[in-house]
Amino acid sequence: MQNVKNDYAAWIDLGPGGLPANVGGWLITTALRQLSRRDPLTVHGAAGTELHWHVEHRSGPRPTIAPYPIPHRQLTDRGSAALIERLTAAVTDEARQGTPFHLARSRFERRGGALYLSDIGTASPWISRTKGEIVHVHETEGSLHVVLQPDDAQSVISAGWGELHPLAGRPVLGLPETYVFLYAPRDSDDADCIEQIIHRATATATV
Repeated sequence: MQNVKNDYAAWIDLGPGGLPANVGGWLITTALRQLSRRDPLTVHGAAGTELHWHVEHRSGPRPTIAPYPIPHRQLTDRGSAALIERLTAAVTDEARQGTPFHLARSRFERRGGALYLSDIGTASPWISRTKGEIVHVHETEGSLHVVLQPDDAQSVISAGWGELHPLAGRPVLGLPETYVFLYAPRDSDDADCIEQIIHRATATATV
């Protein structure tokens, strides 16, 4: 019983995101853990695990990821408030006037803003599956979820910048195969690269 209480407390400590922050939400994420046993570093449909798009390798080890599919969060190397604000501003800037994007509440997180492609009729297949959602920032820690084309997703993962969501590729849940978790920036150099990945995601969001 104590292990159950500890697991529930650890889940609550991750903060809000996608499920109600109560026993019901915890029971749902616990059940979903049975569906999340996949290799988080291999993208099905990519040409291979080499870099297909040039992105610098992330230095150091990958952060520790919490064992819950929802919310999908990291436990170490969390971003500072300033870096989180910088990435949030970068996403917001993609929706500036004259672009084909807009901001709205994330349909996956069910809270917080996300960047969407406005005309779903022009969406690439991976963006069409998300109903237009491209990227959102997790304000509690600075990590992000971003949807990329298959080879780009594999490049980002192979270079150490992220990993797949544990439920990626589950059509019933609406998550495309290339639903990638980007690790929070540790410094401004990390933020530079993450912004490049965001730009790449928007540049490939349309057919």
